[in-house]
Amino acid sequence: MSSKSLLSFVIYGFFLLSPCNSLKDNADEETRAYFHTLKINSLPSSEVCKESSKALNEGSSSLKLVHRFGPCNPHRTSTAPASSFNEILRRDKLRVDSIIQARRSMNLTSSVEHMKSSVPFYGLSKITASDYIVNVGMGTPKKEMPLIFDTGSGLIWTQCKPCKACYPKVPVFDPTKSASFKGLPCSSKLCQSIRQGCSSPKCTYITAYVDNSSSTGTLATETISFSHLKYDFKNILIGCSDQVSGESHGQSGIMGLNRERISFASQTANIYNKLFSYCIPSTPGSTGHLTFGGKVPNDVRFSPVSKTAPPSDYDIKMTGISVGGRKLLIDASAFKIASTIDSGAVLTRLPPKAYSALRSVFREMMKGYPLLDQDDFLDTCYDFSNYSTVAIPSISVFFEGGVEMDIDVSGIMLQVPGSKVYCLAFAELDEEVSIFGNFQQKTYTVVFDGAKERIGFAPGGCD
Repeated sequence: MSSKSLLSFVIYGFFLLSPCNSLKDNADEETRAYFHTLKINSLPSSEVCKESSKALNEGSSSLKLVHRFGPCNPHRTSTAPASSFNEILRRDKLRVDSIIQARRSMNLTSSVEHMKSSVPFYGLSKITASDYIVNVGMGTPKKEMPLIFDTGSGLIWTQCKPCKACYPKVPVFDPTKSASFKGLPCSSKLCQSIRQGCSSPKCTYITAYVDNSSSTGTLATETISFSHLKYDFKNILIGCSDQVSGESHGQSGIMGLNRERISFASQTANIYNKLFSYCIPSTPGSTGHLTFGGKVPNDVRFSPVSKTAPPSDYDIKMTGISVGGRKLLIDASAFKIASTIDSGAVLTRLPPKAYSALRSVFREMMKGYPLLDQDDFLDTCYDFSNYSTVAIPSISVFFEGGVEMDIDVSGIMLQVPGSKVYCLAFAELDEEVSIFGNFQQKTYTVVFDGAKERIGFAPGGCD
């Protein structure tokens, strides 16, 4: 992996590193190949947007993927997050809690009837901790709406006029000005197929999140468009929310991409055959992409979606981990639970046995640096204040099917903002679920092939 990759969140909560050629004199070539030797730069965040140089795939439809606090987001409401480092971790924990809660709910019944209500269409959804946005055209004429892309959500929704309570300083969609907007009657077959009963002539919905935020409104069909495409996607089911609660820092709603039939990936299956991919950039000042369809690159390596995965989620089986080129001795039983490949969670959460092995070897290879006393969550942190260079061991994750993902250097450690303290960006999760977060996915092309039920990875996805 190239050591040119950057790890940054100076204002954003991550950190910036740049290559350095110096290595310990006694380090041999084999050891050198498995370490990122880097010079620490506490640089101010760039206000210049760095566009991805990645060419679009043949026949694909791509949206620019931007960090909502970064200079590439035209709808950002501030140049830095209002939340602290602890708030970022809090939101990530809520995302994880929502995934656990959804899994437990699925275990209570084998039917989807618990997702229906006698009043509105109702779902307890996963709060997204993601900070990545795509700008999607809605309506005729189109209005650009910034939406968080989320592989853990199904419904596409945006805030709409007239609005009882909406996010401030971000676009609000006005359905009365769109010639293609069609409110969904409660008596329609489509409405009846996703809910039970009617309390009003309109097909209403409520999406609630575990952090007590929510989106309430009506379901409708609308035309969706991408800025550079000559054709539009007509009659796409969306949620038109006239009441939202919670915080927004540059987004008007969510673009759901899970395996449910109401997601955008499923609704456009006749065009893209449930094939989409994305690349999350290494820094908030760079762009990535969300791409639908196209030709799958030859270097993508696939792992099958687990047969035990919930019908809405993307789970694949992790089989091993290596640190600094050393394959960890982890009992196979530690990986009996498949890992959710999630765009909305930040950190990767591992089963206790797997995390313990990773932490132990990582600490051993970082023993030249002062290990700090931290809380039980981020328990492997270092103070690099007295160092001009640091040598960070590489980390690779292995998935079923012989897939090896050598995590980019930008996905190995988190910085505590305002300091030179950096923490291993993995955590333990003692639950019946494992999560592969977006922080470890950075710079990779991550391919979701719904038709063939597989997920693939290839390096160098953004540039």
